[in-house]
Amino acid sequence: MGYKLRPQDPAAEVRKVARQGIDKAIEALSVAPEDRAEGVHQARKRFKELRALLRLVRKPLGNEFQRENHRLRDLGRALAESRDATAMLESWDALAKRFPNLFAEADFKLTRRRLQARAKQAESGTTDLDSRIGKVIDELKDARSCIDTWSLQAKGFDLLSGGVERTYSDGCAELAKTKLDLSDEQLHQWRKRVKDHWYQTRLLTPSWPKLMQLRSDSLKDLADQLGDDHDLAVLTELTQAQPALFGDDTLRERLNTAIAERRSELQSAALKLGEKIYSQAPKDLVARWQRYWDVAAD
Repeated sequence: MGYKLRPQDPAAEVRKVARQGIDKAIEALSVAPEDRAEGVHQARKRFKELRALLRLVRKPLGNEFQRENHRLRDLGRALAESRDATAMLESWDALAKRFPNLFAEADFKLTRRRLQARAKQAESGTTDLDSRIGKVIDELKDARSCIDTWSLQAKGFDLLSGGVERTYSDGCAELAKTKLDLSDEQLHQWRKRVKDHWYQTRLLTPSWPKLMQLRSDSLKDLADQLGDDHDLAVLTELTQAQPALFGDDTLRERLNTAIAERRSELQSAALKLGEKIYSQAPKDLVARWQRYWDVAAD
């Protein structure tokens, strides 16, 4: 998200960033057909960023938060199908970088070609994608028209502090659960809260650019580790649901061994980094960010 909340008029800044995010999503969905897969990917990223922005002002928005958050969630789901097969190919390529010798073998190269064909077929086979994209754009235009009605009455950092604290607290809670439960679902839940905190940190970078950028970079690393792990979990599910894509039993066993090793590495790194990022008490973090904001606003 290239958008920032500057410490002058936070309500106006929130509205400005919301409009920019929606405009970027519409722009991404309006690309030529040959660029559509990437366009859908970029639009879905904008939806996640916008939902993190909404969580920043969740309390002042009241019922409007649920309406707009659910709207963006549903729009992302409407476009998810056209992205999934491409994401699996990207996950395969990322795993190949970790195990280059294994994935250089002829059977593994053949599997990649199958995954590539599957991705191309999925992209061209979504016959109703034009219609879905049109409906999504219409919804985005309606969402944009509602921004001026948002209730954002609190002044200064008070408008944002509740959202910062809740998002960070949720991340702390999900990390605590993840230490006890490394299930795919629990890791995914933690990842979502990490990304919310990352997006919000990026938004608030102008309050203290150097320190906030360092935190943002760490959060991106953590989100990437958890995202790569999630993609490998989905790839594992695909090997079970469509084994013919991946060759014989021996090849699948070797693939699953590589996946398990890489997931163990990613999860260990994520937990270690997460401990550092989420080491501060929520109220202390909010107080520190409040000081940054007040200094920058003077």
